[in-house]
Amino acid sequence: MPDGYPWILVGYFNLMRSLDNRNRPGGDINEMFMFNEAISALGLVELPLTGRKYTRTNKQNPPLLERLDWFFTSVDWTILYPDSSVSTLSMETSDHVPCIVSISTNIPKGGTFRFENYLMEHDQFLNVVQHA
Repeated sequence: MPDGYPWILVGYFNLMRSLDNRNRPGGDINEMFMFNEAISALGLVELPLTGRKYTRTNKQNPPLLERLDWFFTSVDWTILYPDSSVSTLSMETSDHVPCIVSISTNIPKGGTFRFENYLMEHDQFLNVVQHA
């Protein structure tokens, strides 16, 4: 992945990161290990998921629930948008939970400058404007 650019990587990876990403026993531990190694080697930063723990169901009774959808960013992204997160919505037709990525920052913005007409009446107004 290119350094120096903020980017986000989202999608259905069809891989779990841990045994907790499934509501019942199962899963390939070797695949989990390789997936986590790739994430680490690429320097990916996982965005936190809020709402539901799992993002996919097989829609059977009892359901198999899994977390297979993942959201990663670059370090540059997390510096620019440190308050980014992912939240889940209601699942209606798909076997995957729709998610919304919220891109946010807490970096303060400067105040708004307002020009007041009375400033033109100040004796140094023209001098200040010419030198600015």
